Amino acid sequence: MFLTGLMHASPDDGGMRLLALTLLCWSLATSAEPQFRDVRLADDVILRFAWIPGGRHAVGDVTGSGQRDEQPTRQVELDGFWLMTHEFTRKAFGWYVRVAAVVLPSGCQVYRDDWAWDENASWNSPGHEQSDAEPVVCLSWHEVQAMVEWLRARGIRVRLPSEAEWEAAARGGTTSTWFWGEDRLGLCRHANSADKTLAPHHPSFSIVACDDGHYRTAPVASFEPNAFGLHDVYGNVWEWVQDCWNESYVGAPADGSAWLEGDCERRGFRGGGWGDIPAYARSAIRNRTAALNRKDDVGFRLVLEPD
Repeated sequence: MFLTGLMHASPDDGGMRLLALTLLCWSLATSAEPQFRDVRLADDVILRFAWIPGGRHAVGDVTGSGQRDEQPTRQVELDGFWLMTHEFTRKAFGWYVRVAAVVLPSGCQVYRDDWAWDENASWNSPGHEQSDAEPVVCLSWHEVQAMVEWLRARGIRVRLPSEAEWEAAARGGTTSTWFWGEDRLGLCRHANSADKTLAPHHPSFSIVACDDGHYRTAPVASFEPNAFGLHDVYGNVWEWVQDCWNESYVGAPADGSAWLEGDCERRGFRGGGWGDIPAYARSAIRNRTAALNRKDDVGFRLVLEPD
């Protein structure tokens, strides 16, 4: 039922197979071109992962203009890993709900003129219209974990990324505010955030003076990717990470693994959402909420562990 495979030519038969495999591993580690791997859950449900190269990555307030919880800036030594190229979609989550026969309760924080709990809102009815190609929202951290465990029990070794992994991937090898540099107008090429399309609906919001064409969530991968082949790392929806919440990076794991100490009743999420200004849609930004909470601008993407 589940198939995985690298998106590369297969090694030749005979004595060339070992050489081809060696060259493939070298290519994954050194190539400047994005490398992808697919996991097929069903004929029409495929999760695509991009290779994030290992090595030393900057994490935190690199530019000196961030928040206190982004300090101290640190370097983490990460092994390479596979991360979904875009946020988990309604279509993929709907497949899981059907196949696993999951019944999820309704209730979600929905933003209209302010945040309010809507007892009727849910992942498939989040208070605004969505297509199957848009990111699933209104899921608690625990509900995402339940899906992860269900997939792992069936041989699909996925998990949420750590904060350090998420940020290293979002940066795309850079140490600038955004992966393309310091020009905030680049958001409309690369992200769905607070812009001219949103302004008529929320005139009090600060916006970036460009138009990304979407008010609420946009179909995933609608915008240009970073150097690793990742779409939507800023804007569209915030993304759950594995870590418990801590008010700074003091004491954080040096190897970039998930920080499982601190306030574990709250969990972090990263990247900004469809209504966030440039200051809240960038590589280093951190946020959190109760792990039991659901919000209409929080989704997730997954890491695929090595075979």
